[in-house]
Amino acid sequence: MKRTWALIIVGMLYLGVGWILSAIGPSLPGLAAQVGQAVTELGAMFTAFSLGGVLASIGVGAAIGRWGMRTVIAAGAALMGGGMLLASFSPLLVGLLAGTLIAGFGYGGMLAGGNLLVARLYHGAAGPLNALNLFFSVGSIGGPLLVAVTLAIFDRPQVAIWVGALLMVALVWPATRLQEPTQAPAAQMAGAPRWLAAVMFGWLMFTYIGTEIGIGGWIALILERGAGLAAPVAALSTSLFWGMLTSGRLAAIFWGDRLGPLRLLLLCLVGLGLGGALLVIGTARAELALAAVAVMGLACGPIFPTTMLMITHAAGRSGAALSVALTIGTGGGLFLPALFGLLIGWFGPPIGALLVVIDAVLMVVMLVVARRGMGRPPALAEATVG
Repeated sequence: MKRTWALIIVGMLYLGVGWILSAIGPSLPGLAAQVGQAVTELGAMFTAFSLGGVLASIGVGAAIGRWGMRTVIAAGAALMGGGMLLASFSPLLVGLLAGTLIAGFGYGGMLAGGNLLVARLYHGAAGPLNALNLFFSVGSIGGPLLVAVTLAIFDRPQVAIWVGALLMVALVWPATRLQEPTQAPAAQMAGAPRWLAAVMFGWLMFTYIGTEIGIGGWIALILERGAGLAAPVAALSTSLFWGMLTSGRLAAIFWGDRLGPLRLLLLCLVGLGLGGALLVIGTARAELALAAVAVMGLACGPIFPTTMLMITHAAGRSGAALSVALTIGTGGGLFLPALFGLLIGWFGPPIGALLVVIDAVLMVVMLVVARRGMGRPPALAEATVG
């Protein structure tokens, strides 16, 4: 199987991930009725999913080393698809949470396996990694749209989750046929691990994931309470954020390799900080707040795939370094989104926006430290590991 087809198949799996994750939020009332619980009790779904991802990341490096990337990707697709079907059909809360935990575990395998496979097939180029994660962005736009349609026709928002889960199950067999990189990986992904850089990029991913989920989950409330927008109009700001994020990844396909991953990351982090500052200033003014949402979305687009690329560079041939970085990174969804909500509730919308600025500054510092770690000679890295 040629590498283009590998990119498309893994991309379709990532489309399914984006589809499912974006459909969960609008489906919460239907899922709450399904298990006979108040909708506020279902926030644990996000924690269960993130926990599954963290648990998978602990051993994913060793699993890839033993069974190969395509096996890990295929198993991840089966677990995520099957887990979400269990969650969306279970009449009990425990079954719903168990299914979500299993799905998160599968997602953790696909996250590492898919990005590493494409990075090595394309010799560390930034464009294909952004193209891969563009599929996720497209899925994140389509999921809520199908929820709206199924609510109007069937009053069953879970249908959108079923569609995404069945897509993942259908792609399990093609995933087992993916091209495993047989040639030696690019030099920067074949040497000794740069542990300082790997850990710093892991913390950068931790901060970014929590920030992205925080913006996507709370921006509607920020605009509703801060700018006084009506709830339906404020909800559209979420679509604006994801739409601009998709545009950012599309632009990075063409410009990422020209700028280089480190400069692209720095540019995007600075843009995210400026967008957050604009939101702090213009929280109470709808036009400024919406402009800030657009800037933040555009800046966010390339950050995740480019950070994943740098993690594969920093980890080199070490499965342990890859697992450590991903375990740190996937934990961001456990804590930061909740902190966004608490700060907005305690101090008001501008403080939630200020957290975006603080996170962006912290990520720039992490990038500087990671850059120094990447500059260490391989012999020094090996001596440190030993």
